Amino acid sequence: MYDDNNRRVAQVTKADDFIVSSKLVSLLLTQLAENRHLHAVFADLFDPDGSEIYLKPAQNYLVPGAEANFATVVEAARRQGEIAIGYRLKRHSDRPPAYGVVLNPVRSAPLTLGAGDSVIVVSED
Repeated sequence: MYDDNNRRVAQVTKADDFIVSSKLVSLLLTQLAENRHLHAVFADLFDPDGSEIYLKPAQNYLVPGAEANFATVVEAARRQGEIAIGYRLKRHSDRPPAYGVVLNPVRSAPLTLGAGDSVIVVSED
């Protein structure tokens, strides 16, 4: 999305994903200024043939309804060649501003994911 003023339109449509270009570019440049080694990571993420961010069913990583923690999710993703960066709770998917998305959660905090919840991963497929 080119204009940040249109953000409300995207929220009304309940789109799962949209990018506000000026904000993304600002955040990207800030990260690169802080750590130039991130260039390879961003190059892979923005390359059409590189890794992408996916929402995958939580049951691929945890037993639905069983208490665990995000470290368990990270390990389960690692064993599948993925990097877990967060999760999305279906029961909060209609609540702004995050719409159920939790990024970079505390790895040791108790976590229970159920049917319809997703794990956010970086993966090549």
